[in-house]
Amino acid sequence: MQVELVPEDCQIRPLIGPGGLTREQAAAEIQSILDGHPVLAEIAATWRGGATDDTVYAGPFTWTIYEHPDGEDPRRGALVWLEDYAQIMRTAGLDAQVAHLP
Repeated sequence: MQVELVPEDCQIRPLIGPGGLTREQAAAEIQSILDGHPVLAEIAATWRGGATDDTVYAGPFTWTIYEHPDGEDPRRGALVWLEDYAQIMRTAGLDAQVAHLP
């Protein structure tokens, strides 16, 4: 999942894939995204080396792997992760809210 924290309104805006990927496939997908942007070379190297908690950050963007049960809508698992992320941001002093999921 790719997440953007938009500073102007403190909205957390996710891009959630269709689900159904293995952990390895999801990691490879994120690696491909990061490798496609030379400015993210350091972040790509961190991801390649095994990012802590399967999460990396660059500016307002975060990339992460989250889990959901087979056959379950991936948005449910994503929402759990996003709400935890929003709470971390609020604890840090940002009034972050998760944007409406499609």
